[in-house]
Amino acid sequence: MISQKREHLVNYRLMRQNAQRRTYNYALNQKALKKVHDPTKLGVRTSGPYKVKKLHLNGTVTMELRPGVSERINIRRVIPYRKNNDYTQRCRARDTKVT
Repeated sequence: MISQKREHLVNYRLMRQNAQRRTYNYALNQKALKKVHDPTKLGVRTSGPYKVKKLHLNGTVTMELRPGVSERINIRRVIPYRKNNDYTQRCRARDTKVT
């Protein structure tokens, strides 16, 4: 009885979380940003953009960091790169501003 209620609660919470997620299909040679692990409060939160070289069925992509160097990354650590993204431009401008 208790385990059935717990299982129902877990499934309910999982459905709510999945409803909030956005789906995105990456394509070859598309640019993407890589999230920085444990960023500082005012530090840079992404690096890149990098080209997507290979897509894998297990939820990872291979990105070319520089010619001859690639890294396989989970899609949860990748953000699609949009050239006209105002937020990205503001962050980069803030980071490169000389005071």
